[in-house]
Amino acid sequence: MTSWLLSLIAGPNSIFLLLGGAIIAFFAHGARQRAVGARKEREKQAAAEKRANDIHSEVQNDIGSLPGSKAREELGTWDR
Repeated sequence: MTSWLLSLIAGPNSIFLLLGGAIIAFFAHGARQRAVGARKEREKQAAAEKRANDIHSEVQNDIGSLPGSKAREELGTWDR
């Protein structure tokens, strides 16, 4: 078994083995970077969604504490 591996590494096909390993490593690294980037993007979107939900809750609480006529007046002055 050892002599077979040594002949494979030291033989004339060793350059193909080296190039094949390099190509596999290149694509594996790219796939990992893509996965890391996707995870970071999901975390970023989750943080933005949390901030939006916090603002929504704050507005709902502020509007809920106002009397009906005052709330309609406040909401009528908001720009979209």
